[in-house]
Amino acid sequence: MAREGFLFDELEMFADKLDSVGRKRMSKAEAKMMRKAGTKLKRRTLRQIRLANLRTITGNYKESIQRGKVWNEDGTMRIRVYSNAPHAHLIEQGHIVYVKNGYKKVPGREVFIDAQNAFEPDFEDACEDLLDEVIREICR
Repeated sequence: MAREGFLFDELEMFADKLDSVGRKRMSKAEAKMMRKAGTKLKRRTLRQIRLANLRTITGNYKESIQRGKVWNEDGTMRIRVYSNAPHAHLIEQGHIVYVKNGYKKVPGREVFIDAQNAFEPDFEDACEDLLDEVIREICR
């Protein structure tokens, strides 16, 4: 009587090849992808500033937007886009201003949150492309 089932020999060979690619080469490709994604997120954030009509009233806010370096935290690669302007949190989160008749609440523009939400599908595509590239390299 013949047994029917699955053969996992090819899957085990693929797993061995995946391990043999080396973590160093994979982490270099991942870091490169993260730097590109960080630059794209910075551009998306600058675009959100234009869309929120923050061009003329914010001082040096637009020039202060920067992309940080890639770092590892708890086994996860991370990168950040931030503003080093001292008034960036006021624009992002809102603030209260004194006017002649009392106080007025200025709403936050949430530029970074809007840019992050708009960028998520692009980042997922970049991650899938990186994974496809690594798999193609293994299958050679």
